[in-house]
Amino acid sequence: MIKIDLHIHSNYSDGKFSPRELIDIASKKGISAMAITDHDKATANKEAETYAKEKGIEYVHGIEITATPPEGVKELHIVGLFIDSENEEIKKIPERHKKYAIATAKKIIEKLNILNYKINFKELLEETKGEHFGRPFIAKILMKKYPEKFQERGQVFDELLGKQGKSFVMPQGTELDEIIKIIHNAGGIAIVAHPWYLGENMLEILEKFVPLGGDGIELDCSPKDSISKNTEEILENFAKKNNLVISGGTDFHEIKEGGIEIGDKGISEKEFFKLKEYHQKMQEDKYYSK
Repeated sequence: MIKIDLHIHSNYSDGKFSPRELIDIASKKGISAMAITDHDKATANKEAETYAKEKGIEYVHGIEITATPPEGVKELHIVGLFIDSENEEIKKIPERHKKYAIATAKKIIEKLNILNYKINFKELLEETKGEHFGRPFIAKILMKKYPEKFQERGQVFDELLGKQGKSFVMPQGTELDEIIKIIHNAGGIAIVAHPWYLGENMLEILEKFVPLGGDGIELDCSPKDSISKNTEEILENFAKKNNLVISGGTDFHEIKEGGIEIGDKGISEKEFFKLKEYHQKMQEDKYYSK
């Protein structure tokens, strides 16, 4: 079943395809609605919305913001949906997070050098023209320099850059409470991306997310296949108990043989209607509380 995909990355962050190319892919698959949620920037949304309209696809403005991970957690990302991409606080995020990303990249490169991988920060600047500093781009350089060892990005992440990798560095981001406020001030809803990434701390962090004003969690999102049925049930029950909305998507970056494609994961039309209904009510409540 083709689903509504609300977690996709373009080449404005670390995806391979442009917004127009992503929409072309979605159109060919018959997807009725979608969101591009680039890391720490909302710059793809305007272009994507215009082209999506031409293709008859309902477009949701999105972003995925890096949060400073709590102790014991290596990654915490919050997806903002239905945001105003021209909101001033949203527009300030890229520059702020660029500084964080540069600092993290330099620490990763230091660790790689200790492991005798010959890579330097200048190569990363040249590879991305100074636009991106994330781990996928460091992986790309390593694959070019060490083709006999790394044929796929997944190998680089498993051994070096992933959460269990030898050169992993905890990413710095914006505090969770501030992210939720920024998303709400931009008219959006705040969703915990792939919550199973939080590991054994998952419920503890979600318990903090709710009173801060968090709105929902992703349930059907890549790589959900890696989580147990028990974890899935725990998340479903937590969402019901705390009146959280459900979102989801492929976390799509590129086409891989045997990999997840746009629309393979996400939410149904019915779930999307509930998500929009929730957002509409939130906006009305904000309006009438003024």
